[in-house]
Amino acid sequence: MTSAHLVFAAAVAAATRLGALGYRRLWIDRLGAALTPTGFGSFLAVALFAGAVVFRLPWNVSVAFAILVAATALYWVDDLRELSARLRMAVSFATGAAICGLLLAGGEHLPLWMILGTCVAAGGLNVVLTNIVNFYDGADLNLATFIALIAGGILLLAGGSPTMMVSAIACLAFIAPFAVMNSRPRTIYLGDSGSFAFASLLTMMAIIYFHGGEGLPPTVAIPLALPAFDTFYVFCIRMIEKHDLLTRNYLHLYQKLNQHRPGFLYLAPQIVNAMLVWAASAALQTLGLTPFFSVLFAVVGVTVPFYFACRRFLLPRDIETSVS
Repeated sequence: MTSAHLVFAAAVAAATRLGALGYRRLWIDRLGAALTPTGFGSFLAVALFAGAVVFRLPWNVSVAFAILVAATALYWVDDLRELSARLRMAVSFATGAAICGLLLAGGEHLPLWMILGTCVAAGGLNVVLTNIVNFYDGADLNLATFIALIAGGILLLAGGSPTMMVSAIACLAFIAPFAVMNSRPRTIYLGDSGSFAFASLLTMMAIIYFHGGEGLPPTVAIPLALPAFDTFYVFCIRMIEKHDLLTRNYLHLYQKLNQHRPGFLYLAPQIVNAMLVWAASAALQTLGLTPFFSVLFAVVGVTVPFYFACRRFLLPRDIETSVS
């Protein structure tokens, strides 16, 4: 990182700290203390846009982040009064498709059918990622840990991608002071809008990777493996039990650990799994596998057994087998 990056990070961190304190005070003054202030994560989109402007990222990236700011502001309404699930999915889909269209506009010319198909795929991916990230915002520091792992991986592994480097710095500078407050129970939450903002950044990462890479290795997505598999596993349980899939649930691994283990042990699986998969991926690359397939095989070979081992050995047997 350059000195300019450090100054930007310090400015974002200071603004986040002061903003979170002011946001919490305003929320309590207007809405009372009965409901924990939520939705502060919407300002993550502002930090990302600020980074694009300050470091003069390509015009299409800046416009994409500007669209994200507007869409996140709409999504923030869901943190005040719940929007319908269909409207949330529509906003998420439209944002993913718009971001994809803008990023493709800055690259090589593609046939119209390919652009439209890619935008539709990006919209669908954004809906899926928004739900995965949102399901991981159910306990103090859990989503903050996820964001920090992704952003930290980008800083360490994706130095060739200016867009992702600036975005990672913005994320870390935003999430660090937020995490200090979020570590205290019922103080402040990122909310659905914060989950949406970060999920949209993950969608942007996927678009950049599959549209040429821009120095972005697949290893930066490794921290997503456990949340994605956990969400898939819980989705299967809910399908079998005929639950309403549009409602929040409390079946995820970290939620069960939070209920039945002391302290912040529920944060450990995310961190340990990421470290193990990173190590396995690096080992597979030394054997000659490409980065993509090394990550794929490492995720399947490590995350799946690790996940079920956590449920088996970290949870009481009667709790692990319960779906309620």
